[in-house]
Amino acid sequence: MIRLSTLTLTAFLSAPFIVSCASAPPPFSPSQEAYRGVKARTFAGTPEEVRPAVLATLRNMGFDVHVDSLDTSYITANRGMAAKDPTIPGEMRTWTRAGVEIRFIDRHRRAPRTLVELDVENIQGSSEGAIEASFGSVPSSFYDEFFQSVESQVPQEVRPIGLVPPA
Repeated sequence: MIRLSTLTLTAFLSAPFIVSCASAPPPFSPSQEAYRGVKARTFAGTPEEVRPAVLATLRNMGFDVHVDSLDTSYITANRGMAAKDPTIPGEMRTWTRAGVEIRFIDRHRRAPRTLVELDVENIQGSSEGAIEASFGSVPSSFYDEFFQSVESQVPQEVRPIGLVPPA
């Protein structure tokens, strides 16, 4: 009788601990490759090294980049906001809005990794009001072009090939 109540009490008290864990222990957590996909890529280097390549890529693709000096981890940009679309009646406009988040995912001293997440949407709205509506989808070729351009502009010394010698 005592043994049964002790086991029941142990199971009852340990259940919240097991359920409350937000993620698996470090050996079982997802690797950095889990963050790789159509809208996100991992780059070698720190965010300070990758950010200029992201800014240059957005500008080369025709985006007006809005940089906040206080928040260096998030970039917003618009393309085509000033031009009226002749296929839409009235004062409606179409443009493309992009949001890019740049953050560390591995702060290793010799081989840091930075994640770049890109979110792009087509917007339709009036030139006078704040009403905006998202429409259509952005093709995956746009994301591929963006990430290839960023990779080509990241400095060569940031992209290590093979093992990195100690500093």
